Amino acid sequence: MLLMLKCGRPVLQTACAVILLSLMLLCTPGVSQAVDLSGDSRTYLQSRETADSTKIIGGYEYLDLDVQNLGNETISFHTGGWLRYDFKGEEFNEKTNDDLQYAYLSFKSKTDNTMVNLGRVMVFEGVAHERVDGIYARTDLRYNFGISAFGGNPVELGNPLDTPAGSSGNNSIYGARLAHQVAGLYTIGASYLKEERNGADYRKEEGIDLWLHPVNKVDLSGRSNYNAITKEWMENTYNLVLGPFAGLRFTTEASWINYKDYFFGTTMSAFTFQPGVLDPNEKVRILGENVAYNFTDKVSITADYKTYAYSIAGDSKYYGANLKYSETSQGAGLSAHKMDGDTDRLKYWEYRAYGFKKIDKFDVSVDVLDVKYTVAINGVSNAYSASLGLGYDVLENLKIGADVEYAKNPDFDKDIRTFLKAIYRFDVGTGARKGV
Repeated sequence: MLLMLKCGRPVLQTACAVILLSLMLLCTPGVSQAVDLSGDSRTYLQSRETADSTKIIGGYEYLDLDVQNLGNETISFHTGGWLRYDFKGEEFNEKTNDDLQYAYLSFKSKTDNTMVNLGRVMVFEGVAHERVDGIYARTDLRYNFGISAFGGNPVELGNPLDTPAGSSGNNSIYGARLAHQVAGLYTIGASYLKEERNGADYRKEEGIDLWLHPVNKVDLSGRSNYNAITKEWMENTYNLVLGPFAGLRFTTEASWINYKDYFFGTTMSAFTFQPGVLDPNEKVRILGENVAYNFTDKVSITADYKTYAYSIAGDSKYYGANLKYSETSQGAGLSAHKMDGDTDRLKYWEYRAYGFKKIDKFDVSVDVLDVKYTVAINGVSNAYSASLGLGYDVLENLKIGADVEYAKNPDFDKDIRTFLKAIYRFDVGTGARKGV
C-alpha cells in the first residue's frame, strides 16, 4: 500500500506507532486476549488532465485504525489520515501531500454517556464542526440535560495552500454545547465557539440546534448560527418532514445564508472572498419541497422543486423528478431536471440514467448524465458524461475495482478519467469486522 511506503511523514509516523504499540500489547500476557486492532486501508490511483492539458497520475492512501480494549474495555485509540503522491505531473504545485485527520485516546464510562477524547479530535457539537489538537468531553447531567466542551489548538487543512495567513503563532479554539431532551419528543441545544489567532478574536459563533417530534409522522430539525463579531446571523437552515402517509412523504427545506458572516472566519482558501469567486455582500434564500412516493419497498418516485434567491447573482429554480428501483444486489434510476436561472450557465435541462448489479463476487455500475444548455457555453450546447465501474471481491475483506469516465463539457472538449481502487479491512485480536 502507498501509505506503508513513506513512514517518514507525520501521518505515517502516528500510524506506524499505533501498529507497533498494538502488536506489543497483543504479545503481552494478560492483555493480548483483550486488545482488538481493526481498521481499513483504501488505496486509489487516478489519472486525469487539468484545464491546461497537464496529465496527472496521482496515488492516494487513506488509512483508519481503531485499537479497542487497551488494558480496559473503556479505553481505546483511534487514528486516521491520508497521503497523496503524484507519479506524473503535480497537483497544487507539489509532489506529495498528507494530513493526519484525527488521532486520539478515548475514555468512556459505562454509565452517564461520559466520554473524554485526548489528541487530535474531531468535534461536531452545535455550531462547531472542527478539528482540534486538544481535548473533547461530554457527559449527561440530571433532569435530561447534557453538556459537551472542547479546547485546544485549531487544526487547518494539511495542504499548505489551504492554510490561511496568520494561522501560525499563539492560536486557540474552545467551545461548549448545553442540551436538553425528552426522549422521542425534542432535543434542543445551545452552543458557543471562539477561536483566537495571535491573541486576537478570529471567530466568535453562537448557535441553536433543534429536533422536534410533536406528533407521529411530523419531524422538524434545523439550526441557527450567529456571528458574534459581525453581530449578524450567519445561517438559518430548517427541514420539516411529514409522513409517510400510505407511502407518501413530504420534505420541506428553508435556508437563509449571509456570505459575509458565514465565511467571515474561514479556514479554507477556497472560501475566501476572491474577485469573481465569492462576493462578500451576497445573500441567498433557499426554499425547497420534495415529495416522494413508494409504490413498493423497491420502487419509488420523487418530485422536487427548489428556488435560489441571490441578492446579487439573481434567482434560479431547479425542479424535476426521479424514478428509482433498488434492492440489495441491483438497482436502476432515471431522472430529469431543469435549471432555470438568470445566467446562461444556469439555463439547462439535465437527464440522468444509472444502474448497478452484483453477480456473485463481481459488481458493475453504469452512470450516464446529459446536460442540454439553452444557450451554448464556450460553443458547447450539449455536455455529457458516461462512467463504467467494475468491482471484484478478492477476499471477504479485500475488494478491488476500476472506474472509467468520459466527459465533454464547456471546460473540456474531451475529459477521460480512470480510477483504480483497493479496499482492505482487517482485524487482529478478539473482535471481528466482516465485509467491505
